[in-house]
Amino acid sequence: MKYIIEQISPDMAKKLCLEIADDLPDYFGLPEVNEQYAKGMLNRLSFAAKVERQFVGLLTLEFPYTGNANIYWIGIKSAFHGKGIGTALIKEAEAYVLNHKINSLTVETLSPTEADENYLKTFRFYEQCGFQALFNLKPQNYEHPMVYMHKLVQSRKHEAAPNSKKLFAYEFRALKYEDIALIASKFAEMGWDKPASLYYEYFGEQQRNERDVWIAWKGEVFVGYVTLKWQSDYPPFQVQNIPEIKDLNVLHNFRGQGIGSKLLELAEDKAREKCQCIGISVGLTADYGNALKLYVKNGYIPDGNGITSRNKALNWGDTVKVDDDLVLWFIKRFI
Repeated sequence: MKYIIEQISPDMAKKLCLEIADDLPDYFGLPEVNEQYAKGMLNRLSFAAKVERQFVGLLTLEFPYTGNANIYWIGIKSAFHGKGIGTALIKEAEAYVLNHKINSLTVETLSPTEADENYLKTFRFYEQCGFQALFNLKPQNYEHPMVYMHKLVQSRKHEAAPNSKKLFAYEFRALKYEDIALIASKFAEMGWDKPASLYYEYFGEQQRNERDVWIAWKGEVFVGYVTLKWQSDYPPFQVQNIPEIKDLNVLHNFRGQGIGSKLLELAEDKAREKCQCIGISVGLTADYGNALKLYVKNGYIPDGNGITSRNKALNWGDTVKVDDDLVLWFIKRFI
């Protein structure tokens, strides 16, 4: 099963928490408690698992002490149990805490002394993920004892993250909110007009399943990205329900290493799950020469509708400004 792990906004986490809790009454059977946990999402950090365009899992972290992260809440929709998604969420949490110089990860769950069938599975799941039971405790107003579990998080230099794809030393994953300032600063250094507001817009559209965004990294160095917009602004693509690849960029120092081709492949693979065709537009100045060669090499052909400026078709005699909005449109049909 293909899935992706990404950081989501607090509001989205609150909504998803209630949605998953409602799907798992054997685990989360107290509505008032679920509401309390959902409200807690608003001031904590959350990661979600997405299958196709549906969020199916959630893990939320809190940071109660210096050097420690605690799993505040985790849940996977019942139809997706046993697919490795819970483990992927744990590993994403571990990667995050390591990146922030934290090496202690804790969690509380119902004590195995209660012999509850569902929570015994939960306890064993944490054990399989490397957590060790330290002691039982009974928090105030809790009817049943809990077990406090701990894991020392250490770097796994040779292990690939389950939600990412690697090309040599490069990693490809979904856009995270915390990436935005760095990405905008890199383009500002190049003199490109790509402000942080653009990526906040992309992140919001990603949260609403209107756009998918893949970011390419070399270690902690940002090197490029691509987006796939499911509803194109180009009228012929709208009519035919053709998703559009938009804004594929690789930083100059990292070009010629196959990164653009890999980003293109990720977008195509995603589109292929739901559509029979994918589209893209290419500028008509020499600056777009390498991009044009890349798309033709990968099987893209003109859509036959001529050139446009700001998505408006041009006719004989029209006078337009030659800029980035003067483009020719291409499509690729999946066999």
